[in-house]
Amino acid sequence: MIPPSTTITEEGRRTRRALLWLAGLVVAVNLLAWGITRLTSGRGVDGPDGSSYVTTPDGAAAVEGLLDRLGVATVRIRRPLDEIELDPAGTLLALDVSSSPYTSSELEAIDEFMAAGGRLVVAGQAEFVERLFPDAPRWRTAGADSALTVGDVAGAGEEVRLGRFGSFEVTAADEPFLTDGDTVIGVSRRVGRGTFVWIADSFPFHNGGIGRGRNAVAVVGMIDPAGPVYFDEYRHGYRDDASLWDVIPSGWQTALLLGAVVVALALVAYGRRFGPPYDLERRLPPGRETYLESVAGILSRAGAVSDSLEVLREEALRRLSERGDPRAAAVAAGLEDAEIEALFADDVSEESLVSVDRALAKLSREKAR
Repeated sequence: MIPPSTTITEEGRRTRRALLWLAGLVVAVNLLAWGITRLTSGRGVDGPDGSSYVTTPDGAAAVEGLLDRLGVATVRIRRPLDEIELDPAGTLLALDVSSSPYTSSELEAIDEFMAAGGRLVVAGQAEFVERLFPDAPRWRTAGADSALTVGDVAGAGEEVRLGRFGSFEVTAADEPFLTDGDTVIGVSRRVGRGTFVWIADSFPFHNGGIGRGRNAVAVVGMIDPAGPVYFDEYRHGYRDDASLWDVIPSGWQTALLLGAVVVALALVAYGRRFGPPYDLERRLPPGRETYLESVAGILSRAGAVSDSLEVLREEALRRLSERGDPRAAAVAAGLEDAEIEALFADDVSEESLVSVDRALAKLSREKAR
């Protein structure tokens, strides 16, 4: 059994329990919504855009499957590029790597791979290209619905459906192979004995785009699989040395974090504290009767009840006498029988002192009105 807090009142514990239940309800609703979405959306394996492991519309599993059906060997790289040996007869795919970092030694390995005859195909935004080529084309967000291939990189006259996201400002070293009027979507250049190919819009390589129109033909032409095709999955977070947390799907990571928040709230709600408890309400002074009884007790112990009672009686009777007959005036003023008896009796006790004081207080309030 979890011990209650030592410094929180029952009302405070109820408040903390309510907050804990509220936090649990929020987590439960989020998990329920996530589960319903997973069951009803019909989506496949979630993951980073451009990954050959991912079967959602923005993944690239269809590209790997298409190459496999064509009899092309595919390799999913899960280590830094400078730690593996790339076949210069093959093609390296860097899909949707965006701002993913590449070390200097990896860039040297890519450059050597192309110089020996390898083919590098980049799709989507990729900041590492600017480090690879001093005069790299400038990627921008403006795109097109479709474009036509020119030259021999992806065949001539093929219409490629696009996602309207990505185009280039080219340099003199670039040879456009995919254009929509003056808008350049794809460029290539020779590097040693190899080739560099960059398409600004990665939509044709996605599961949701490769089946549109003649996109599959254009994609195979850009890859030009003369040897093995390497998918750079290391940039998407798939690593041979990945920790347990790295391999947990992002949705489950969110669920675990929310669960940790609930556990933390439970520890706070039921944990022990040091020091005295806090008052949730302001302490009020004791009532007049309680106060008088306490004062009467003090006077009694001091032997001063008789003197105090005499002073109070004289004052009360003086005020009643101003109204006429004192006893009749006491009745008219609404004094209780015990109070009237205490006023006109000779009894000396704590009870008489309290009664006379109450009578005098009533007469004072009437006079104030």
